[in-house]
Amino acid sequence: MFAAAQTGTAPTKLSLTAPTAAARTFEPLDMALTTDGTFANPYDPAQAQLDVSFTSPAGKTMTVPAFWYQDFDRATLKPKGTAGWRVRFTPTSVGKWTASAAFTKPGLKSAPLTFNVAASDSPGFVRIDKQNPRYFAHDNGKTQQFYFPIGLNLGWASEQPGTIGSTLDSYERWLTQLSKNGGTIARVWMADWGFGVEGKDTGLGNYGGRQLQAWMLEQMFEMARERGVNIELVLLYHGAFSTTVNPEWASNPYNAANGGPLKLPGDFVTNPQARDLFKRRLRYIAARYAAQPNLFAWEWWNEVNWTPISDGDLKPWIKEMTGVLKSYDPYNHLISSSYAYGGTSDLWKLPEIDFSQQHDYAGRDPLVWGRRDIESFIETAPNKPVLLAEVGYSANGTGEPLIRDEIHFHNAIWAAPFAGYASSGMYWWWDTFVDPQNQWPQYKGLADFLKGENLGLMTGQDAEVGTPDAAALTLQSKTRALIWLRSSTYDAGEANAAYSKALIAQKAGPDWKYDMPIRYKATVKVDGLSDGAYTAYWYAPQKNVWLSVIPVAVKGGSVTLNAPSFDKDLAVKIVPVGEPRTP
Repeated sequence: MFAAAQTGTAPTKLSLTAPTAAARTFEPLDMALTTDGTFANPYDPAQAQLDVSFTSPAGKTMTVPAFWYQDFDRATLKPKGTAGWRVRFTPTSVGKWTASAAFTKPGLKSAPLTFNVAASDSPGFVRIDKQNPRYFAHDNGKTQQFYFPIGLNLGWASEQPGTIGSTLDSYERWLTQLSKNGGTIARVWMADWGFGVEGKDTGLGNYGGRQLQAWMLEQMFEMARERGVNIELVLLYHGAFSTTVNPEWASNPYNAANGGPLKLPGDFVTNPQARDLFKRRLRYIAARYAAQPNLFAWEWWNEVNWTPISDGDLKPWIKEMTGVLKSYDPYNHLISSSYAYGGTSDLWKLPEIDFSQQHDYAGRDPLVWGRRDIESFIETAPNKPVLLAEVGYSANGTGEPLIRDEIHFHNAIWAAPFAGYASSGMYWWWDTFVDPQNQWPQYKGLADFLKGENLGLMTGQDAEVGTPDAAALTLQSKTRALIWLRSSTYDAGEANAAYSKALIAQKAGPDWKYDMPIRYKATVKVDGLSDGAYTAYWYAPQKNVWLSVIPVAVKGGSVTLNAPSFDKDLAVKIVPVGEPRTP
């Protein structure tokens, strides 16, 4: 199951081809490399370590690995043209750049190549917000632009790669709908049945049998970039190293039973041979995808606590692998990992981990548990963002009644920012619920309401609601407030309980509806604003439309608003007179 022994012919010639497209800042460009060398395994740097150095107009040099590339035809998914070397690079400044390639062995270098880079309107890579490190920002090296990710998981397509059109058609549909409704992030797995470049069918350390998957992942990145969607890329998932939860250890190429070096799955992070093989995979992954400006972050593990790997063994592995990954990723993309159902491990304290992540499938009300849960993450790593990276009513999928999952989906999206998370709730059931039930417009409401707002300048508070059957959360500064007001009956648990009663009474037929009474006279009191004249802009999250515009006055730091009638939820902005509703 390991790569073939070294054979081939040593290179004596090496040249770089100028990029075919115009080069612009923060846009990836590809260059082909030609050589007369041949390699039994071009994915093994011991046989072929080919790197390209790019020198900026300021004299700063960035070195990235080249990679072996096979193009494919989108219509047939058949190889197109011949395979060869390629390098992918994203320039970060305007002016004349110089590139030169080199084989470490036998010390062969190409002639330098120069190309000019023009400015683009790209906001740059995603970084930690300098104003408030509990949030994110786009950074072009000169300025930062606040970024609040709104989106969901798009882990894989149900169809197998290689089925003509299926996988890419699914991602194109999903990403189009997400973008159309204001979404800006998707979390994607490099799963064995999805975009993974190494599996039982390839053996270890040779990715020739997964070039289609590697190419399709590139196409997905491009689709997302064209639509303004960033990708959180999950490198490893729990099932591949688990014998109990979604167990796939039996088919893992690292398993000794399949010719791999490991007798036990937990040895993956401690076995020297396994670590070296994974470093090789990291080099290839970074070579192909690190230049993507819409790569939001690398995620080491999905729910690593479902594997036998302990935190004690995991921490040194993460330290080691982060150093390796950063040596191949000169763009310094963010890095994280994840646990099932939260996880307040000391892992979040590691400097190698840029942000924390929570997963939740407990069926709880996000309005209630959001702020409680996030406090434990903040206590562990107080100056890092927390992403609500997976959420669903149940880990067993969606079901009856549909209204239960629709309510939970909506509440997870809206509660997350008001609870202090650095993203919307990123729902899990993309291919069985969000897409087939056309829940995409739910994202538009939050995207429209938060457009232009810098949540990093605000703090979360509880507003006082003048009725016991509703609650409200706020995000506010001294001169601006965002408020989410919600009925107590607009809760998935309440809907599920009502459906259960109907089942017992044999009244849960096709015509069953969950009744939510209209709240006619709700009031919301907000404290902590500077005195003065303001305007309240009411918003209907269920219809994604702005409602009434009401002049209000803040006196003694407080203002009480009379809410329009509602049965589910409302939102409102309080803005000083003369300032725009959308910054």
